[in-house]
Amino acid sequence: MSVVIVGGNERMVAQYKGICKEFGYKAKVFAKMTTDFKRKIGTPDLVILFTNTVSHKLVNSAVQ
Repeated sequence: MSVVIVGGNERMVAQYKGICKEFGYKAKVFAKMTTDFKRKIGTPDLVILFTNTVSHKLVNSAVQ
């Protein structure tokens, strides 16, 4: 199962990935907007969106 985490704290990226790995999930974490975000996100089984710690542009891209 693949998980994409959008937003959150940049310092917690390694912990987010570690927690997902403990449960047997592959995780991609995007704390900031990256180039070609829509292409990099792929087709995950689950998207976790931290709306309070992310830009509006990144939220809109993740929702689409």
